[in-house]
Amino acid sequence: MGNSSDNKAWVSFCISTYKRPAFLKSALETISRQTFRDFEVVVSDNDPEGSAGPVVKGFNDPRFKYFCNGENLGMIQSFNKSIERSSSEYITMITDDDPVEEKFLEEMFALYNQYKDYSIYCGFSRTNTTAGAVEIIEKDDFITEILDVKKTTSILWSSAVMKKQAVNAIGKLPDYGSPHLSDHAMIAMTGSISGGIVINKMYSYVNIHDNNFSKFNFRYYTIGCRAFYEIMTSFCEKHIRFKEEKDVVIKHIGNWFIVSLFNLKRYYTVNKNKEMTDQVTACARQIIAYPFMRRYIPIYFAKGAVFYIKKKLRLLRYGYNAHT
Repeated sequence: MGNSSDNKAWVSFCISTYKRPAFLKSALETISRQTFRDFEVVVSDNDPEGSAGPVVKGFNDPRFKYFCNGENLGMIQSFNKSIERSSSEYITMITDDDPVEEKFLEEMFALYNQYKDYSIYCGFSRTNTTAGAVEIIEKDDFITEILDVKKTTSILWSSAVMKKQAVNAIGKLPDYGSPHLSDHAMIAMTGSISGGIVINKMYSYVNIHDNNFSKFNFRYYTIGCRAFYEIMTSFCEKHIRFKEEKDVVIKHIGNWFIVSLFNLKRYYTVNKNKEMTDQVTACARQIIAYPFMRRYIPIYFAKGAVFYIKKKLRLLRYGYNAHT
């Protein structure tokens, strides 16, 4: 089982939810199976009617703590409420629909015991080490190592344990008008406070389904790209490696933009929703109009040409198969 040998839970899972009781129940079930038992769960419910209450209370576990916000505060403010309501020295941010592996906390606590006083302990996919390898990334290197998509191919806050003091020092989860990339900003800035311990292994994954927030509200993509650039460059501007960090930030946005927007195009093309596909295209054009995205204009249109050709080939193949 394992515990942190003090009176408070070692880590708090901080969750925000809104009218998705089935997803929340599934996520809480994965947390309840953690082999390391010294944790608490703080659920902040944006539903004024408290629809998540019966789900949380149904676990009949004093470690699972439920709070109704009384109004819909929005995703970011609700997550930050969970941080404020947490009582542990460390926190893990998790959405109401993302699962975590059962040995996540056990392995993070082992890293914590071996490497004290870092602001983040996490499992991310790294390209320059073998699977399961552990790295010490000092604070001055954290942003360039973690946001560089050639070095770190996957990051998730539900695969990370962060020191609450460091999270508070950066102002918690940045509330810049969009949830997109705010988790990446939080991870990068938190790690740059006291450095981080990174194991080349993911402990969580994004649960893909038709109700994912990312499939709608396209204006949040345009807001998110601009705001992430602004908050990260502002945060880094006094760093000695500012120019390098700024370049990595732009590359991170560019990669995220290309992957996200073409996933959306693919999704709505498969579902034959031209109206939504056109909205995605309009959103993409707004984003590449940002001055810092200039280098991604040719990449976007080249990717678009390949996407168009593949779409036509699929149509031809479908038409051929339909007559055979």
